[in-house]
Amino acid sequence: MMPPEQRQQITAMYHHHDLAPGLALAVALGAGIEPAKGFKKLQSTGLVERWQVPLYLPSRYLDARVPIERFFGLTGQGQEVVVVGRYAGNMRTKWGAGRWGGKRSPQAQGALLDEEGMQLRFSVFGDARTLQKTLEESEGPIALAGTLTQVGAHVYLNNPTLLDQSLIGAVVPHYPGKARVLSLAMARRVMAALLPSTIPLCAAELRARARAFVSDGQLRRLLGRPEGTLEDLLVRAHFPSSPDVGERAQWHLERLSALITVGDLRAAKQCPVAVRKPLALSPWQDLASRAPFVLTHEQARAVDRLTERFGGTEASSTLINADVGMGKSIVYQMAVASAVRSAARAAVLLPNERLAVQAHQEICRLFPEFDAALVTGKTNDRAMTNARWLVGTTALLFRDIGHLDVCVIDEQHRFSVEQRRALVKDGTHVVEISATPIPRTQAMLLYGKLDVLRLTERHSPQDIRTQIVHRNGTSDMVEHLRSLLNAGARVLIVCPRREEGEDDEGPDLPSVARVAHKWSTMFPGLVRALHGASGEADVHQAFEDMATGAARILVATTVVEVGLNIANLRGVVIVHAERFGLSQLHQLRGRLAREGGEGHCYLYLPRAVGLDADVRLQALVDTNDGFVLAEHDMRIRGIGDVSDAGARQHGSAGSLLMNRQVGMSTVMEIMEMLGDED
Repeated sequence: MMPPEQRQQITAMYHHHDLAPGLALAVALGAGIEPAKGFKKLQSTGLVERWQVPLYLPSRYLDARVPIERFFGLTGQGQEVVVVGRYAGNMRTKWGAGRWGGKRSPQAQGALLDEEGMQLRFSVFGDARTLQKTLEESEGPIALAGTLTQVGAHVYLNNPTLLDQSLIGAVVPHYPGKARVLSLAMARRVMAALLPSTIPLCAAELRARARAFVSDGQLRRLLGRPEGTLEDLLVRAHFPSSPDVGERAQWHLERLSALITVGDLRAAKQCPVAVRKPLALSPWQDLASRAPFVLTHEQARAVDRLTERFGGTEASSTLINADVGMGKSIVYQMAVASAVRSAARAAVLLPNERLAVQAHQEICRLFPEFDAALVTGKTNDRAMTNARWLVGTTALLFRDIGHLDVCVIDEQHRFSVEQRRALVKDGTHVVEISATPIPRTQAMLLYGKLDVLRLTERHSPQDIRTQIVHRNGTSDMVEHLRSLLNAGARVLIVCPRREEGEDDEGPDLPSVARVAHKWSTMFPGLVRALHGASGEADVHQAFEDMATGAARILVATTVVEVGLNIANLRGVVIVHAERFGLSQLHQLRGRLAREGGEGHCYLYLPRAVGLDADVRLQALVDTNDGFVLAEHDMRIRGIGDVSDAGARQHGSAGSLLMNRQVGMSTVMEIMEMLGDED
C-alpha cells in the first residue's frame, strides 16, 4: 500500500486524475527497493545525478491492458502480446548443434492452456530452468509476455518472460539493463522506486534550463504541448495510459532536449574569451625546409593562421581537420616550433605511448635544438622541469607541468572533454587534431565558437576505394587481395575482438587468433597477429616483419586504428564492420596508401545487418571526406552535450535523454522556430 506521506506528495504534485494509476503502479513496483542502492545500480548506465533518473526513458512499452485469455484462432505476425493461462506441465529442453562448431545451444518448449483446454505452445532459446521451476511451482494462472510467431499451421509464443500478475491491466515500461549489473526486471523496479521522488527534481532542472532563454509560453509552443506540467509529461513518459501516449510524451521530451541543446549552443557563442599576453613570434618560413615534403599552399596558409592566433591577445580554440595522410602533424609542428622558439611553452597530448614515442621522435628529428621531453608513465619529473616542449600520453594529466601557452591534442576523438580540458588553463591556445571531428565538435563548428582549419589538398595523391562485401562475395575479395599480395603489397585485417569468449556473442564473432589461423592456412608464414595486450617486443617484431616483407598480412584489433603506419598497405579488411563506429572505420581506412596511390577497403559483413548499420556503412562507401562523415554521424546520433560542462562526445542531444536519440532534424526545427521569434 502507498504510504500516506507519499500519497500526499503525489496528490499535491500532479493535477490530472489519469496519472494516478501510473503512479500507483510505480509505488507498487518499487516496493522493497532501497532508493540509495537502486540509484547506485542505475549509475552503471551512465546516470550521474538523481535529477537525471526520469530521463532514463523506457525503450518500449508492453501493453498488458487486455491480455489474451482465449487461444482459439490466434495468428502469429510478430506482435508482442501478454497471454494468461495454466501451465500444461510439458516443458522439455532440446540441445541443438552450435554454429561454427561452437557450444550446443538449448531450446525449451512447453505450453499454456486456456479455460477451454486450448493449447498455446511457447519456445525459449537459452537457459530456461528458472522459468520451468516457476511454472512447475505455480498453482494458478500464469501471465507470459512474448512474441507471437507462426510456423506453418502452428502459432508459438517466442522467448516468453514471466509477468507479475500485478502488471495485468497496465502499460508496462521496459528499460535497458546492464549486463551482470542490472537486469531488465530490476531496472523496472529501481526506476519505479525512484521516479516519484526524482520527477520533481528533474522537472525543476529542465524548467530552469529552458526558462534561461525562453518564456513559459514559448516553451509550450516549441514543445507542441499547450497544457500540462513537466511533471505530468515525465509521468506519462514512464507510466502512460497507452503506448501511444507514452510515445507522444517521449516525442515532447525530444523537443525539450533539442531546445536545451540550442540554448547551450547560443550560450557557447556568448562565452567570454580569455585575454592573454601575445606571443612575439618571428616568421616561421625558415623552418619549412625541415619538412620531409614540400608544404602545400593550404598547409602553409594553415601554419600562417595558427601563428597569427598564437600572436593574438585572445586565447584561441582551433580544430585542424583533414583526412589521414594530409599533413595535419606538420602544420601544428611548424606553428608550435615557431612559438617555442619565441619562448612559449607547449605540450602535445596523444592517446597512447606508441603514438607519443613516434611523435616525439619526429619532433626531435625536425627540431633537435628544442630538446623536446617525452612524458609517459615512466618519465621522471625532473626530466621535464625545464622543458619548453612536452610530448606525452595521458601521463601529462597527472603531472604538475605548469602553465602552457599552447596545448595540442592529437586524435581528439580519443579523449573525453574532461581530459582535453585538464591541460588547458585560462589563456592557453588550444589546437585539436582530428581526421573525423566528433559530433559535439561538429556542432560547435556549425553553431558555436570553435574555429577550424580544414586541409583538403594531398601532397601524395590517393585513390581509396571502399566496398561492402557480404559472405557470398568472400571468394572474390580474397582473390583480389591475393593479387595485391603477389604484387608485393601489404594487407591489414581488423577483427572486432581479441580472444574467443571475450564477450557474450558466442562463436559467431571471430577473434584475432581464429582469423589469423584461417589466413595462415592460405598464406603460410606471411601472417602476424597483434592486439591491445601484445607486448612492445611483439609489436616491434610484427611491424619489422611487415616492413621487410617477412610478413605481408597483419591481423589485429583496433590497436592499429591511429598512428601506426604500414608501408605499401594496399588492402584493409574490416571484419564485422557493423560493430565499429563511423569514426573508427574512417581511421582504419586511413591506414591505406599513406605514401599515395591506390588502396582498397573492404567492409566485410559475414551476416545480415540492420537498416541503420547499412545506412552508416554506405556513407563510408560514398565518401572519403572525414568532415562529411562527421556531419552524417551527427545527424544520425545527435549532437551531444555542447554545454560548458559537456562530458559526452555524442548521443542524445544535450545529453538529456539517456535512451532516445534526438535527430538533427528536430534540433534544426527548434532552431528555425526560435529564429522566427527573435
